[in-house]
Amino acid sequence: MLSPPLLAQIRRVALELPTPTLESIANVLSNCQSRGDSDNLKSELLQRLPKVSWRQAIVQLIEVWHTQAPSLDSSSLATALLTAAYCEQQNQEQLSVEIVWTGPSISDIPLRRTDQVLLQLIQNAQQELLLISFAVYKVPEIAAALVTAINRGVKLRIIVETPDSDHAKIPFGIKTAFGTKIITKAQVFVWPHEQRLTDSDGRFGSLHIKCAIADNTHLFISSANLTEYALALNMEMGLLVHSQDLASQVTEHIDRLIYQGILVLN
Repeated sequence: MLSPPLLAQIRRVALELPTPTLESIANVLSNCQSRGDSDNLKSELLQRLPKVSWRQAIVQLIEVWHTQAPSLDSSSLATALLTAAYCEQQNQEQLSVEIVWTGPSISDIPLRRTDQVLLQLIQNAQQELLLISFAVYKVPEIAAALVTAINRGVKLRIIVETPDSDHAKIPFGIKTAFGTKIITKAQVFVWPHEQRLTDSDGRFGSLHIKCAIADNTHLFISSANLTEYALALNMEMGLLVHSQDLASQVTEHIDRLIYQGILVLN
């Protein structure tokens, strides 16, 4: 069994080195007959690494290999490196996360805009789309994209607060923002007042989720409502999660709320 320090260094190398470079390193190790402390092996490996950080990672790998697993042959180390790289690649494909932002652009960190992410989710949806928001108001681009999605056969479900369902916590309804065509073609659900939790003073909760799910694969969770200010002027932040597993879990949770009558058709 490989020691934790060696496993950690193998993972570090697998993460830092590009695939072609890592494969080149693995090829050298697979064809090498000498031990990990061989100066010739180290020299041959370092010649293939143009970046200082890559060379440092390989030097540390060789040192940990020699110290922690002196009986491990170089071919097995090569296999461990390629296996670690493959597992990391699969993890990234199954789950990737992007930061989504509305607000001032003040850094070089690549942050995607809230309105752009929502539009892309709607435009790329092929089968079904779920939108959840506390408020919906003055979002003509979103409304137009939803009409196009409906026209190409996408099943649309919308869960929102309405003046009726929340006893006028918000003054406007979904029809004002989305229009008749979307409302008649989509399934619109609300959280009726009688289903809401209340405290000892009779105050009741709000439907405060802001979420979009496309094709049970892409999950967008945000602080932003579907409003003009939230998509253009406010400071808002969210995460776009590319994961069929997580997106399906959220969809299943919403489906159970509907099945149990906690969320009902408007």
